[in-house]
Amino acid sequence: MSDLELTAEVAWALATGGPWPDPADLDGDARFMALALREGLNGVGLASPNPPVGCVLVRAGLVIGSGVHTRAGDPHGEVMALRDAEARGEDPKGSTAFVTLEPCCHHGRTGPCTLALIQAGVARVVVGVRDPNPRVDGGGLAILRSHGVVVEEGVLGEACARFHAPFFKHIRTGLPWVTLKLALGSDGSLGPAGQTTQVTPPEVQRLAHALRRASEALVVGRHTIEVDDPQLTDRWPAPTAPHRSFARVVMDETGLVPPTARVWAPVAGQPVFRAVTNEPTPLRGVEDLHLPPEGRGCSLRHLLYELAAMGVGRVLVEGGGTLAGGFLSQGLVDEFHRFQSDLPACGPELILPIPTTWCLQASARWSTGRWEVWR
Repeated sequence: MSDLELTAEVAWALATGGPWPDPADLDGDARFMALALREGLNGVGLASPNPPVGCVLVRAGLVIGSGVHTRAGDPHGEVMALRDAEARGEDPKGSTAFVTLEPCCHHGRTGPCTLALIQAGVARVVVGVRDPNPRVDGGGLAILRSHGVVVEEGVLGEACARFHAPFFKHIRTGLPWVTLKLALGSDGSLGPAGQTTQVTPPEVQRLAHALRRASEALVVGRHTIEVDDPQLTDRWPAPTAPHRSFARVVMDETGLVPPTARVWAPVAGQPVFRAVTNEPTPLRGVEDLHLPPEGRGCSLRHLLYELAAMGVGRVLVEGGGTLAGGFLSQGLVDEFHRFQSDLPACGPELILPIPTTWCLQASARWSTGRWEVWR
């Protein structure tokens, strides 16, 4: 596949599972489903543990309303699109709803979207992919059809399934989606041991923050903190909504990271956690996640379950060759974002146990390297 040019738009697409279909290249139902997908992108990193369902309402070839789910407990994308149509002075009766995921049909913290669509008089519903949640799983489509609504499914189905893959994994396993990010030189190295090495230029580092904005938790190893002394904050520059809460997690099993490390400094909306296996001296403003030991560190699977219990749907593992190898060797990584420079980093080659079933999904170039996405 050919490389894309690494822009802010491309960075956000890659961080959210793309690249995504361009509505301008499509027509008919596919075009409007691509618009619904774009609407859904506005909910990534906000809706977890719920899916960021996007919806557009169309009548006579024109969009009369659009919406996305952005917070668990708030209205879903279909209801937001209906509200948007009302705000525009449009009547949704007789319109077609394009929804990235099957409308829900059960009562939770919100009412069923199927009922909202039926009561609004929507005549046709086009669905990208079915919802595997046992409380839905085809039931939403059946209810719509039983009320005379024309239903079609599978439009841009592969793209919609890829977009909602983090939610699907959570439904199947109870675990969050795990993205691994590493910056490597052309020699496959992170750089000399114990030394900060800038593999990517500042402009690419800023774009790489799209991965943090797409996630609700960031995990790094102790050695990354000791060598780089980072803050681990979300600094994505694009105009996408910031997190309500972005968890920063340091794997510091025995509490060796000093209290002067910058990562422990309080940041509004970005709480910091320390994953430990014993009872180290408490740190002011830092919550300890007590995990069972595993090998020479913490149980990574238990860490993921703890984060899932906090409502985290997407986790970014960033920094640390040992930590990256641990997640990969245990089969806990869902996708790998590799920032590969055309220049050597001049350190030992990092050998990663990448699954043989993975293949390159997308890539984007900058002047001295490229961003590759493997899954």
